[in-house]
Amino acid sequence: MEEDRLVEIPRSDWEEWRDLYKRDWPRHEIGFNVVQNYIDWSKHDRKIKDLVLYSLNGSWRENGTFVIIDRNYLHIYTLDESLDTLRRALELVDWDYYYIVMCEHEALLFDTFKKLNVCVGIARPHLMYFLPKEEALKFNVTIPAGLRLGSLEPRHAKIITDLWPHRETGSEFVIERLVRWNPSMGLFDEQGNLLGWCLCMQTGLMASLGVIEQRKGYGKLVVMAFAKKLAEMGRNLYATILVENEPSKALFAGLGFKPTKDINWIRNRERKFVEWSIEPYLALVGIS
Repeated sequence: MEEDRLVEIPRSDWEEWRDLYKRDWPRHEIGFNVVQNYIDWSKHDRKIKDLVLYSLNGSWRENGTFVIIDRNYLHIYTLDESLDTLRRALELVDWDYYYIVMCEHEALLFDTFKKLNVCVGIARPHLMYFLPKEEALKFNVTIPAGLRLGSLEPRHAKIITDLWPHRETGSEFVIERLVRWNPSMGLFDEQGNLLGWCLCMQTGLMASLGVIEQRKGYGKLVVMAFAKKLAEMGRNLYATILVENEPSKALFAGLGFKPTKDINWIRNRERKFVEWSIEPYLALVGIS
């Protein structure tokens, strides 16, 4: 039997690969979103540094299993309900480096770590929230006098980064890339000062919701406007929220979002010196 290996999926196959996840729509929309994200990003930069998109033995057509390494972000997905191909693929990852993984199969990942003697750095249980685009299109977004909504600009990456309590080297890069290449939403005053924001991650998740001042309704306004914007682009709405974050859960539930599944954001502990530190990635993983 041939030894397992991770095989890069050629760019010429990405559209066919993406379309695997259209089955039972929107059950596999996150998988679809991830592949579409890198199709879109490749139009900005054909050779994105530190990005590799793998399948197990080139078998993506048969099982829809992938492992995408984007710097120290690791995206995983599979259509193989036995999870066997995903397990075998994860065992081939070089866990000497650390990765952030959004995982709905935490037992599988923890078993892999145990087998390979990989230590868990952080595990943060979240709930995945979902809203059909048809519901978001009904939102009546009323903008208070003196305020305006619009896309974020690259210069806003520093403002958002500076407000993070655990910012580290690399934070601004992570945010600026999302601002440049993905949809975003900002709330501004008459002078153009940023009051609130929300980003769209590689998975299509609404993430990194933030406001300058609490209890002014800025967060709700940004979420509604961004959800409607994404819905107008044909996307259903997703967000992951920390299980203990009751205010954010109440905000999203009040807008009609429903919890659909448990998600664990997991970070392994690296076994060698690496360039980036963990904090900027943790700050992006959910509505926290």
